[in-house]
Amino acid sequence: MVGLQFEDLSPEAVREAKRCMLDTLGVQVRGATLPWVQPVYRYVRSVGGNEEATVTYHGDRLGAPYAAYVNSTFSYSCELQHHGSYGSAHTGVIVIPTLQALGEKLGSTGRSLIAAMVAGYEVQGRLGMALFKPASQRHFHPQGLLGVFSAAAAAGKLLGLDAEQQAHAFAIAGSHASSILEYDQAGGEVKRIHGAIALRSGIQSAYLAKEGLTGPLTVFEGRRGIFASFGGGEVAPELPLSQIGRPYCITRCRFRIYPTIGSCHAALDIVNDLMKKHSFDYRDVECIRVGMPEFSVTHVTTVTRPHDVMTAQASLGFSLGLLLVKGSNDLELYIDRALWQDPEVLSVADKLQAYVVADESHPQMARVEVRLKGGRLLEGEQEDARGTEMSPFSDEVMEAKFRRLAVSLPGDQAEHVIHTVARMEEMTSMSQLVPLLQRRSNR
Repeated sequence: MVGLQFEDLSPEAVREAKRCMLDTLGVQVRGATLPWVQPVYRYVRSVGGNEEATVTYHGDRLGAPYAAYVNSTFSYSCELQHHGSYGSAHTGVIVIPTLQALGEKLGSTGRSLIAAMVAGYEVQGRLGMALFKPASQRHFHPQGLLGVFSAAAAAGKLLGLDAEQQAHAFAIAGSHASSILEYDQAGGEVKRIHGAIALRSGIQSAYLAKEGLTGPLTVFEGRRGIFASFGGGEVAPELPLSQIGRPYCITRCRFRIYPTIGSCHAALDIVNDLMKKHSFDYRDVECIRVGMPEFSVTHVTTVTRPHDVMTAQASLGFSLGLLLVKGSNDLELYIDRALWQDPEVLSVADKLQAYVVADESHPQMARVEVRLKGGRLLEGEQEDARGTEMSPFSDEVMEAKFRRLAVSLPGDQAEHVIHTVARMEEMTSMSQLVPLLQRRSNR
């Protein structure tokens, strides 16, 4: 990763880097306006720091790690962020805010930012190949576990670390790695800062390595290293190093249109299709059986009665209720507290019957049976959700999503963001993009 240059990248990697950037910036702008992440914004304003980087939408100038911290929180605020290659968790909410802040501070070019993006996604994606499943089974959230390393990689690229320094950055980052999954059982909005915690530690690790601090270079494979600590005896340590860049992990991202935990998405796709094809009413539904891999069942079917936005977004039953009763899964519906107790929505949620399907090769698959009163059975199955490499969204869909999320930007700034990101390799510095993301036009 240290020697990776823009010129080394495939056209597909460059294209997907731009799509990831646009996707993250859209969620970031929308997230900056959401009430449940404002405590984080107030916190970073209180600590401030040198005026090195800009808070998206609000325009505050803070120390780069704090600007990155709050921009990451905005990016992870509403479950519309993309997922990296399977197993890597939500790489964009870590790597992109890291590069926004450090790129602005250091005056990095668009080409150097793209190369650093690809490096960060590659590190997190490849570690995820080995760690995602065993760590998740031990109830660790891979976002915080893996993200310290992708942030250290991205920051290290912009800081110009050599191979030895980068190795020590990873070794230092290992002492920061963790986060837990209990949010999908009991709620709370702390998940929104899992990426922020990781990137702050990753940035710090890169700077400390640059200054000469050292760490255990067996951080991954050592007797008490990351693989042993979080993966037990189930980690295949050779996986992260096999066929690096073939293809690049950034070309295998999973984009979203539903503001829910990703394990809900394939089932929502199927029910959406069944509704359009058969035009049934939610009052006609007797039960909805959904088969998914074990992790998905645990991840999104525990909660049936939301008490905050996080539990609403972590509930497949509630999401099916919104879709069948309200005809939509728009973000605004998850925010509406009245709907958390809506008897019609909850009556559908109670009709969900989830069961485990043993399908190791398709970890995000879903099999749905909607049984109507009178005995009619509607069925569907998907190996994965739409928006993945199996069924990718077009650039037009991605741009439309950005426009919806960035509607609060004044004038034609949203269009200028789309135009600038599409030509990101031509940017001479991050300062060309930063003003376009503010609620007060600085153009």
